[in-house]
Amino acid sequence: MKMDTRKEERDHEVRILLQDFGKATLPPEIASYVLTLWDMIVRKRNYVITGGKKEVWASAVVYVIARLNLLFDSSNPHYLPPNRICDFFGTKKSTIAAKASEIEKACRIRMGQEGLCTTEISDSLEILELPNGLVLTKKMAREMGIV
Repeated sequence: MKMDTRKEERDHEVRILLQDFGKATLPPEIASYVLTLWDMIVRKRNYVITGGKKEVWASAVVYVIARLNLLFDSSNPHYLPPNRICDFFGTKKSTIAAKASEIEKACRIRMGQEGLCTTEISDSLEILELPNGLVLTKKMAREMGIV
């Protein structure tokens, strides 16, 4: 099915902003998560992306990925304070935080979601139950050679 012209234009505009921010600020792996999330949003049929400013959309997408990858933690080697996102896109933190929450709800994004955060984070948060009833994280199972 063909996207309408306005949606295609918005997709292209936001994608360019996200790529520019990724090149300037993010490690390649995290930059790829940003584009993956944008692709998820664009594919949603019942989610209108043509309203609002393209900069708000772009900064909110980055904000979601930064939150999922714990980039707001100053001890993270890829520390990314929210004001750096806002300064780059010319947006306000309260606006992008609200839009980011809306995106998380619309896309049913959960903490540790595979494909949107590092393997280390997703494996630390994913719980497995073994046939014998033992419950452990995927990271622990991987370290034990079970997975």
